[in-house]
Amino acid sequence: MAEVARLESVPPDGDFFHELGADSLLMAHFCAKVRKQPGMPPVSMKDVYQHPTIRSLSGALTASTTLTAPTTGPSRDEPRASPEPSFDVPVHEAPATGTAGLGRPHVVLCGLFQLLSFLGYALLIAAIVTRGYEWIAAGHDPVDDYLRSLAFGAVVLALLCTLPIAVKWLLIGRWKPERIRVWSFGYMRFWLVKTLLRANPLVLTVGTPLYSLYLRALGAHVGRGVTVLSRTVPVCTDLLSIGDHT
Repeated sequence: MAEVARLESVPPDGDFFHELGADSLLMAHFCAKVRKQPGMPPVSMKDVYQHPTIRSLSGALTASTTLTAPTTGPSRDEPRASPEPSFDVPVHEAPATGTAGLGRPHVVLCGLFQLLSFLGYALLIAAIVTRGYEWIAAGHDPVDDYLRSLAFGAVVLALLCTLPIAVKWLLIGRWKPERIRVWSFGYMRFWLVKTLLRANPLVLTVGTPLYSLYLRALGAHVGRGVTVLSRTVPVCTDLLSIGDHT
């Protein structure tokens, strides 16, 4: 496990996902390496999710091997079989503080960041709406009120459409192929950009040339005559490339 996760050591009670920062892809690689080891039992992703620590996984595999082993001994006429190899998963004893994984403090910090992001966004919208209402109410007549309402609505729409794009370029710049640990600072930036992009009103323009322009503004390479019909908004747009007339 330490080799797969690129850690110096792995605590026996460290959670693969919450404390060691592993993901499903890394654990699938771990299962494949275990299956290639001679004398080791097959490990599935189901086993990993049900027993997310080295100690619990080792105990579960040992118990399952014991249950499937034959209970009757050999007869007198049969040669005695050699002892079965041990199926215990090797455990590297190390204190949890010595690992490079992301533990509960990162989970709490990430949750706090997400909560503050929601509150900040709500306060921003509330402040804009309040100022807009005061400005519209200061109109001199119904026609003036109507024109002010149109102007305010246009400004708010433009702000909602351009804010996610600005945040993406400010926090991320250009996306590059990389692995992002869950609950890390990079994950917080990824989550914030993803949330804003999917809340963008321009998502409603799917299937129109305007949506292609939106993707280009986010850094995607979109060719001429492209029509995008998928409602799933890509997040790492700089890694997206669509050929002409697609």
